[in-house]
Amino acid sequence: FDRLCFCCEETCYVASMSMSLQSGEVMKLSEIVSEGVALEGKSVRTIGKLARYSAVTSTAVLSASDGARLTVSTRLLEPFAFQLHSLVQVIGEVEMTGSGECVVVPRVARCVDGLDMRLHDEALAVWRPFLQKQREQQQQQEYQDEDLPSGVFDM
Repeated sequence: FDRLCFCCEETCYVASMSMSLQSGEVMKLSEIVSEGVALEGKSVRTIGKLARYSAVTSTAVLSASDGARLTVSTRLLEPFAFQLHSLVQVIGEVEMTGSGECVVVPRVARCVDGLDMRLHDEALAVWRPFLQKQREQQQQQEYQDEDLPSGVFDM
């Protein structure tokens, strides 16, 4: 079913899930394909051009300008009402098929036609080192907090 997206105020197709969800790590299609099994069960967010869709098998194929192709299971998002060749952003979990193929099962999908992918990739290249530094600082702070004797700061 579709809902109004809180982040872009557009209609997005959102799968209903009752469990606690982790945020999707922003990744390029080629990164998901190359890391494959290491990502199984992890949540990812990616963008690709809709190259193929089959309502019979509930699968779509997203492609990137670097030639990477990723299969997406649309079983949680039917009806999957996107136009071929549109840019589609998906957020969902990575699963491995019996044949070893990496498949993303999105819980959210939205059309992002008009997005400047070159600029998106540049922003991603700047954002990742910043995020890594933030994570390291957070881990360092958590480590320092563990070293404090109990009761010192209790009030």
